[in-house]
Amino acid sequence: MRATALVLACAVGVALARPSSVTAQFADPCELTCIGTLGATGFVAATGASIAVGRITGGMSTVNQGLFVWGTSFAVFTGGGMALSGNGARQERAVYAAGIGTLTGALMGLTIEAIRTDGDEPRVLAGTLVGAMVGALAGGVYGALSYTGDTRESVPLMSISVPF
Repeated sequence: MRATALVLACAVGVALARPSSVTAQFADPCELTCIGTLGATGFVAATGASIAVGRITGGMSTVNQGLFVWGTSFAVFTGGGMALSGNGARQERAVYAAGIGTLTGALMGLTIEAIRTDGDEPRVLAGTLVGAMVGALAGGVYGALSYTGDTRESVPLMSISVPF
């Protein structure tokens, strides 16, 4: 009972003592929806990475091995998005491109595994998550590297030439 009360007190204390800017690692315009997208993408990508490592190595022998692979993958995927915090527009583009890549990769993985395994459900789910991981990685890298900044130039709508 005391342990539960202590955990609850700590959680309330942390919630009340948070800094005024919760989005310190996210530059404007990449804020709350960007954070949610990065977290969801990181979760799915880390799960897909764990499955891929398990498939390549023939399975994981301990729970700690699985937790290590998942945690490391999650840190790498979300850390990559947070590393772009100096340029909010680039960060936003990379995070949303990773989100779109996750959805596209999941759809491709689902399709490929459904055809390849004749609908074996666990394998289809695994293929979907591995495809999502590959799509997240490809989309995030593409989004970050293809950002060129604001290329719109100030062009006058009308010009008048007056001969003298």
